[in-house]
Amino acid sequence: MKFGIIGKILGHKPRPEKRLIAVTSERTGDHSLSGVESFLNTIGVPEPFSLELAGDSAGVALLARCREGSFVKQQVGAFYPQARVSEVSPEDDPLRLAEGERAWSTTLRLRGPEYLPLRTFRDDDLKEPGSDPLVSLIGAMSGLGEGERLVARIKLLSLGPDWARQHQERTQQRQQTGQAGSPPDGQEQFNTKQAVSFVMLGLTALAGVRGYFWVRDGETWKAVLLGLGVAAGLVVAGWAWWRIKKFLSGDRHHDPLLIKEKVDRLAYDAQVEVVAVLSEHGDERRAREMLRNAALAYRGYDNPAGASFKAGKVRPVIPETEPFPPARGMWQSRNVLGVRELASLWHPLGGGNQPAGVPRAGSRVLSPSAKAVSEGAYLGDTVDSRPRRVHLPEDAIRRNQFLVARTRMGKSTVMNHVVAHLMREKAAGRNDGAIIVVDPHADLVEDLLKQVPGSILDSVYLIDLADKKQAPGINLLDSRIFPDRDRTADSVVRVAHGLWEQWGPRMQSILEHTVKSLHEYNCHPGTGEDEQMTILYGSRMLSDRKFRNKVLLRVDDPYIVSWWGGVFLDWTRTIQSEAVSPVQTRLAYYSSSKKARSILGQRRSTLDIREVIAKGGVLLVSTAQGDVGPEVSGLVGASLLNLVDSVIREQGRLPREQRRGALVVVDEMTSIPGVDYESMLSELGKFGASFMLATQSLGRLDKLSPTMRDTLLANVGCLAVFQVAGEDAKQLIDELDRDRVSVEDLVSLPVH
Repeated sequence: MKFGIIGKILGHKPRPEKRLIAVTSERTGDHSLSGVESFLNTIGVPEPFSLELAGDSAGVALLARCREGSFVKQQVGAFYPQARVSEVSPEDDPLRLAEGERAWSTTLRLRGPEYLPLRTFRDDDLKEPGSDPLVSLIGAMSGLGEGERLVARIKLLSLGPDWARQHQERTQQRQQTGQAGSPPDGQEQFNTKQAVSFVMLGLTALAGVRGYFWVRDGETWKAVLLGLGVAAGLVVAGWAWWRIKKFLSGDRHHDPLLIKEKVDRLAYDAQVEVVAVLSEHGDERRAREMLRNAALAYRGYDNPAGASFKAGKVRPVIPETEPFPPARGMWQSRNVLGVRELASLWHPLGGGNQPAGVPRAGSRVLSPSAKAVSEGAYLGDTVDSRPRRVHLPEDAIRRNQFLVARTRMGKSTVMNHVVAHLMREKAAGRNDGAIIVVDPHADLVEDLLKQVPGSILDSVYLIDLADKKQAPGINLLDSRIFPDRDRTADSVVRVAHGLWEQWGPRMQSILEHTVKSLHEYNCHPGTGEDEQMTILYGSRMLSDRKFRNKVLLRVDDPYIVSWWGGVFLDWTRTIQSEAVSPVQTRLAYYSSSKKARSILGQRRSTLDIREVIAKGGVLLVSTAQGDVGPEVSGLVGASLLNLVDSVIREQGRLPREQRRGALVVVDEMTSIPGVDYESMLSELGKFGASFMLATQSLGRLDKLSPTMRDTLLANVGCLAVFQVAGEDAKQLIDELDRDRVSVEDLVSLPVH
């Protein structure tokens, strides 16, 4: 806001900007009226604000209007941690008039002394569906057409703790007088009324005598003026007497307990105003109809023994968007509403009252301890009234982590934040552990490549199966990288078992002996690095006897040689065909695929993962499932993870202080079968490794292993749950905290 030179001279300070806050009720929450009372009891500072209910064709919203930095704004978020509290932009302010729009308003004033309450409600009164009186007002705001808005707002200014002292003292005095034997109310009122009547009659008689003499003397005009004056005086005196009598003795006609209910609590100077906003096509008749419906809804708060609402005239207005104090006319008394009355007039709806058109926050908010999440990998901000940065502590990063969420709910984003943080720590010299990321969809790796600090570029390695220019060489049988024959064979067989739907003991035996034979050929001293066999030669090993004999010449294990010369050849042609054909089919698929051939067909691997881990490097692997297909993607991803498993286990031979830490990140772990995740999670931690795994569904884990789900949950130190399916939520609430988290919370979490 800009001020002129005069304003600067007079010392005017810019008024803080207004803030409009939307309070979205929790879907299953039980918001008590006592909570709203407590919220209003804390607003002891004399700063104006308003509580509002705004409706349009899209629905109804609960709003609070205050000034920037105000105490009110802070308390709204503090008292409604489970509701979603968010700021409304000035453009979306329901009281802001767009071009061509017009507005009309009416003010509802209280009838009755200020110490009398409206009809109030308690928490038990709102348990039944439809019992909340606010539902009636929401109903008046439903059915609005396009371009129509209805805003019911209560402008408030705290009266402080001493607002009712005069009423309390007078009530106590009257109670003491009554106990001392004062005359009955009826007799006292009769005596007072009789005395006043005699005085009025006497004055009227004197005026009549004086007028008679003026008429007799011919001064009739004086008598007429005197008569008019007496008549006016009687009217004024009667009105004054009525006001005095109402002020002095009105509370004698009301229940003291009813009065006590209001005067014993804090209260506000209040102005209830209803504003109807219509587009250029709307007219005053429609505005009056909307305002009348809202005024009728407020009759649900009328108290037959106390105060009630009276609607004023409908007038065109330009609505105020600033939180100004309540306004009243020169001859109007103030409107006083206690905190219990205000709680009934404005509150987030409980779970039992869910009228259509009222938005609900998806899940409750459990704010973490600020100290516990102050350091580590930055993940995001809290969504309460005072956003705070949330970090994943270093201790949690060093533990196994498991992320569960539906697709595009935030799993990869968390992984991105954690890995980017570790790369920055590595660049700063505060982290020397290795980082391995396996991403089946490429998006995570692409985002991480943009965040690699320049100082660690030389230690970052990329395997991108979708790269058409530079295909990485991954020989699953490379004896320089995979020196353990049995572990290599077991890894390939496990991957194949996870990828191939058709499986049996003969298929396993054939593939196992094929891999072991080719691996021994590669290990032979006479085989050069560029002469090694790859997994693609497996099909030829099964169909070409000359080629098979050539390979067996360099196989030193007599059992392997005898298996080929005995068991394999002794099978009848029919059995051999049934057992060999499925294996040949799958191996031929890899050979016929250009993508698979360019990657798996290279005789020498272009990357030594053992060196990457030993030097604390960063390996980013994009298996590009969409480009190379799920089988090739799964085969390469699983082979790399099994190699990582072998390399990390080798560190068991080193002293603990010499073991290199490693974080292994696997997005969509179920798309990479054939990996012994269970043993890796339970055993590799002692060798310095930790895992960060993600899945869309717990049910998918059962396809990897019947015990995978339980083993995984038993071996993770950090469980991150985003929006999940109902069946997953039923199991996960036991892992989180059933007393604080419900199934509804997990299935309705917002994105990220």
